[in-house]
Amino acid sequence: MTKNEIRQKLKARLKPKLYNHSIATGEMAKSLAKLYQADEKKAYMAGILHDLAKDMSKKELLVYARSRHIKIDSIKKQQPGLLHGAVAAYMTKSEFGIDDDEILHAIEVHTTGSADMSLLDKILYLADSAEPNRDYEGVEMIRELAFHGELDRALLEAMKIKIKYVMGKNIMLHPDSMEAWNEITGVLMQI
Repeated sequence: MTKNEIRQKLKARLKPKLYNHSIATGEMAKSLAKLYQADEKKAYMAGILHDLAKDMSKKELLVYARSRHIKIDSIKKQQPGLLHGAVAAYMTKSEFGIDDDEILHAIEVHTTGSADMSLLDKILYLADSAEPNRDYEGVEMIRELAFHGELDRALLEAMKIKIKYVMGKNIMLHPDSMEAWNEITGVLMQI
């Protein structure tokens, strides 16, 4: 499937706002990949496909994940929205024919982060958090850090905002987010 075919399929499938977010995420991921000498094509594909399952209801996500034997831990069972990354990764492979493990992993962990995040994982997490359509307090600082060679610092700032949001809602923080936070903090403490 070509890039244009993928975009057309996405446009038909996603609501306009989510489609625009996905394209903007892909473009930002490509720009970051160029800056950090990562694979620009992989970054773009991960970016445009990362929210493939975002429009699904909580019930649909649970049913889809169960029927495809996608792991559902206790937190994702209570907060099924967290499944949209894993479901999107599965759909990327099954419906779009993309079976690149780096792309699929980046899509899978773009919401929570994870331990041992690859460069592509970090790029997608940041692009999703700070693409040009995003507008929240702190996003400009994340963009500035990201585009001035401070990838891990930008990532930590994006994680901090997301963690504060989750804590403010009084819902459980996924262990993958804690592991990602601790690992990036540890890296930055060594610098």
